[in-house]
Amino acid sequence: MANPKSSDQLVLSYELLQLLEWLMEHETDSLKRIIKRALGKGLNKELKRRPESYESHELQGNIIDFLELLEVLLVESGHELNVDSIVRKDLLPAIDHIDTSDFGSGLVESSAAIATTKKEKNPQENAQELLFKELLKRWKPKKKLSH
Repeated sequence: MANPKSSDQLVLSYELLQLLEWLMEHETDSLKRIIKRALGKGLNKELKRRPESYESHELQGNIIDFLELLEVLLVESGHELNVDSIVRKDLLPAIDHIDTSDFGSGLVESSAAIATTKKEKNPQENAQELLFKELLKRWKPKKKLSH
């Protein structure tokens, strides 16, 4: 959401407008559950203590804060969805073939996280290759003594 140059204007991003439209068309039941939960957790009491006057700049600030929060959550959710997609589609098949007794599950998890981050920054990279490179960088093989 861009900051308005005039206090009389409110500028919304296309993505935020699409989110609002989607929520109204497809998530009314979910929104109703959120509202009921808010009412049950104290909003009902707040509504009964209605102030005699409500400053318009305070109202406008609350609306802007809410819309900014929605936009931040939209960006974060998009990022999380992208990460989940990379892990599910590209990394899980490779992780299933790794013997964690040699590496340890913690090493595999941290290497997968780093590979996911690198894949996000460079989508043309092969996620499995990134994972294997990260594993090899961090792997400290134990010497087995043979008699």
